[in-house]
Formats: sequence, structure tokens, C-alpha cells
Amino acid sequence: MKRLSQQLLIYFLLILVLQLTSCYTATESTPRIKIEKEEEYKPTIEELVMDNNFVHKGCHTWLPGKAFVSIEDALSPMLRPEGDAPLFDSGLMGKTFFYKGYREENIFGNKEVVYMLFECDGHSYSYYTGKSIKEVKASDYRPLIPSLIDMDDVAMARSLFVGKQLYILTNHWYNLQGEAIQGRHLTAVHIKAVEPGNNVLPLAIHFIDDRGSEAIVYITTKSSTHTQMLSFDRLFSYKDPRIAHSEITDEVWQAITEGRLLKGMTKNECRLSIGTPAEVNKIPTYNGIKEQWLYNSGAYLFFSDGVLEEFRQ
Repeated sequence: MKRLSQQLLIYFLLILVLQLTSCYTATESTPRIKIEKEEEYKPTIEELVMDNNFVHKGCHTWLPGKAFVSIEDALSPMLRPEGDAPLFDSGLMGKTFFYKGYREENIFGNKEVVYMLFECDGHSYSYYTGKSIKEVKASDYRPLIPSLIDMDDVAMARSLFVGKQLYILTNHWYNLQGEAIQGRHLTAVHIKAVEPGNNVLPLAIHFIDDRGSEAIVYITTKSSTHTQMLSFDRLFSYKDPRIAHSEITDEVWQAITEGRLLKGMTKNECRLSIGTPAEVNKIPTYNGIKEQWLYNSGAYLFFSDGVLEEFRQ
């Protein structure tokens, strides 16, 4: 009995040694995983143009006389008339408000808060910040008055873009009456003017395309590295996109710029034409696997062997 116990002990010890050896061997034979250094992001030329030229400084750096244009007909509820200044119900569209400085007021015995002062047609208006001058300076505070567009931004955009040839990356255009229209993309345009935009996108870029059509797109004054909104670098390019796609025939490229589809297009050509699908499905058939692209607009595409076979746009 004693001999049997000794044999069992030796047996278990052998198993333990084998397990430890195998674990050690497996660890040693596993190749080291190399973690490649992540490439440093390099901003595009279009991003740098916006980041380097539209530096929004806090309002404590503003000088009296800084101009803003009203894009609303009525006075913004954020601006309070002072003295005998009228409460405009209409007639303000296109008028200029000049920054006159600020004053501090003690509210209910608490802290001194800053009121920013503006003048239009000889009348004074104030904007309540709710902040002390110390808080304004510490945070580089800049008030958001939706009805007023900073004319320094408009002047900067004019100096950068007017008279230039650019390549437009969107086909979502507006006509000169401000109505949304279907345009062309990935094609050359000549910038004719830059005007104040709207409450969300402060710059209106007025251009004429290579077919003589005039239109407008609205952009923000920041690059896409700082915002998800419609920025210059998302809507325009200094480089001709056609150069990067020289393998595409002229007929197909024309369809792409017009946002049309043609049977026989590749997946890349379809993506260039109408964008990335919302959903992709693999469908087994007797002839192999077909790929289906679905769009939120209701459009669908079917590919066979990577070539567009059927679609509804």
C-alpha cells in the first residue's frame, strides 16, 4: 500500500513537471508582438489655412470699433437696448454693430459682472455675460450672439479665397436665393465672393463652377480638427481630386461629379459618386455572393464580383 502511494506521488510530480515545461516552452516560442508606433497626425493644407488664420481670441482683447453685421431683421433678444435705443422689430438685416467696450455692474451685491457694449445707428445696446472680468480673461471668453457675424472673419476669408480656383467636395449647394439645390462635386470652382452666412455657419462662399453655374455653400470658421460641422477642409480642396483617380475614365468621372451611378462602376467609383453606405449586406446566390449597399435616402446598390450590377438611386 505504501509502495502504491509512492508511485502515485511520483506520477503526479511527473505530470506537474511536464505542465510547467510545456507552459515555459510555449511562452518562449510565442513571437514577441511588435507595437508599431502610431503615426503622428499631420493636418492638411486646408486645415492649416483655417487654424492659422481664424484665431478666435477672447473678447477682452477686442478693440473699440470692431464690427459685426446683423443677419437677422429683428434685434436679438440677447442684446438689451440702452437709454432711448429702439427695440427693433425689423429693419436690422445687414446693419453694422460696433463694439464700444464693456462696463462692470454689481448684481444684487454679489460679484461685478461684465456687460459688453455695442452701438448701431448711434444707439447703444448691451450684452450680459454673467461673468466677472477675471473670469472673462481667464477663459478667453467670447460671447455667442447668433444674429451677429464677426466682420473680421468675413474680411479674412475674402483675402484668402476670393479670386482663387478651388475644388469643391460637396454637391449640397444653395442658389443665390438661399434655396438648397443639387450641385456637382470634385470639380473646379472659382470663388467670386465671401459674405456673412447664417446663425450656425457664419461664412457664405459664393462661387461659379466650370460650367458657369453660380451657387453658395456655408462654412464654419474652424477646421474639422475642432468641429464636426461643415468646415472649409471638408468642403474644399486646393488639389484637383481627378489627379488621384487617373484610372477612372472621363465618362465615369463626369457621372461621379454629377452624383450619378452607371452599371459597371467599381465600389470605389460608387463611393466617390454618392458616398459611403449606411449598411452593407452579403447575400448568397446561385452565382456566388452578392454585396448590397443601403443608403438612408432609400437608394440601394448590388455588386457582383466588385462591379455595380443593379441599383436604385
